[in-house]
Amino acid sequence: MHEKALIFLEKIFSILKANQIEIGSWEIDHLCYRTSSMDNYAELKKLWSGNGELLIESEVNGRDIATYKLHEPVVFRDYIIPLVEVPAPKKGKLTPEGFEHIEVVIDVEFDEIMKRFSHMSFDTKALAKELNPELVIKFDDCSIKFHHMSLEKVIEIEKQS
Repeated sequence: MHEKALIFLEKIFSILKANQIEIGSWEIDHLCYRTSSMDNYAELKKLWSGNGELLIESEVNGRDIATYKLHEPVVFRDYIIPLVEVPAPKKGKLTPEGFEHIEVVIDVEFDEIMKRFSHMSFDTKALAKELNPELVIKFDDCSIKFHHMSLEKVIEIEKQS
């Protein structure tokens, strides 16, 4: 699976470069691996369980999402990516299996991101999220999401409440 992750990261970084988006030293806290069906979701949970520890599986927006802390993080360039998020498919939506997005922890305000990358279109719907709002740039079949707190920290908060 790490090989697929590296292929995906090469692809997304070439897209970022082509669109003049530089994430610099910000942390990529996780990758998202989409599933194509509920059977596929069950199979992939077994596969990822062999590669990492299940931190949480919880319902988000009407579907389960499992998050794994990898025994061996994905290492790409200067980035060490410790987590993989595996969402079940949304009911009635066809989703191809594979890596779909990266999430980046930023230390600037969302307005600054929109100013830096003003040549891009942003999906701002998730800015309204109560816990860890996010700003999204979508490409054809992948995306990058910016937020202020790592997924692992969000999971800690969720487990405490």
